[in-house]
Amino acid sequence: MSTAEFSISVVVAAWPDTLGVNQCLASLQTQSDAQIQIFVVSPLPVPADFARDHATVHWLISPPDALIPNLWSLGMAAATGEIVAITTAHFLPAPDWIAQIRSAHHRHDSAGIGGPIDPPRGGSLGDWATYFLRYSTGFVYPREQSVHDLIGDNASYRRASLQAHHASIRVGFWEPEFHRLVLTEGKTLTFVPGIRVTQKHSFGLSRFCSQRLHHGRQFGRNRLRGKPTLFRVAGIVLAPLIPFVLLAKIMTRLTHKPAYILPFLASLPLLLLFVCSWALGELWGYLSRTAPDHLSA
Repeated sequence: MSTAEFSISVVVAAWPDTLGVNQCLASLQTQSDAQIQIFVVSPLPVPADFARDHATVHWLISPPDALIPNLWSLGMAAATGEIVAITTAHFLPAPDWIAQIRSAHHRHDSAGIGGPIDPPRGGSLGDWATYFLRYSTGFVYPREQSVHDLIGDNASYRRASLQAHHASIRVGFWEPEFHRLVLTEGKTLTFVPGIRVTQKHSFGLSRFCSQRLHHGRQFGRNRLRGKPTLFRVAGIVLAPLIPFVLLAKIMTRLTHKPAYILPFLASLPLLLLFVCSWALGELWGYLSRTAPDHLSA
């Protein structure tokens, strides 16, 4: 199969604002062809002049309390491409992003393929703290290889695999849970260093803390599925250790990127705030006895 034969749907989540949308779309539209479909999904109304500036882009409006996984899910439901690529408006795709995705899916019969996030050079300490918490997992992959997880903000999936798990992603695409499902059934995930996006913005301190709280809650609830009561009790008891575990993981990854040590140390106070927000959310998830939901409370 020629790489050009793949049709690709790109889903851009614009949350909690439209900051970066135009820059992100400008990069995508320079790479577009007849086989490319682009969606922006946001809880916000369509900006003025959007149709004039981005005539081929579809804007989907989500419920006001939706989080990024909910936005991705809405876009995936509307997508018709053989490959569905996801990112957010706060990222700038590389000029060859779509070509790299096509080429990678041609080489690998993987359910999902993703790449690294390049850092917010010149960004604020909040930008860097967000970067280390969310995107440092890519530090440890120096080459093209099979992995157990991908960074959702720079990932692409076979639509057939998404459809096979429609029930689990119908309301929210929580990538760790989806990755667990496809790996369990024997499929693969692949990391490709050439598929790159650059973090241009962060969410702001209070918004990101709130996001980490809700995402941590969902993670905690997902971990309880099918587990005995003893697992819940252990999660609650050990929850105070979560910030230390997260920081230890980030510091271990930094051994692969020594050039980032200074921005890491400078942003450490904010990073501590973010990991504690996640830990509180995860504890909240363990304490909850209701079925996992996919929208923020």
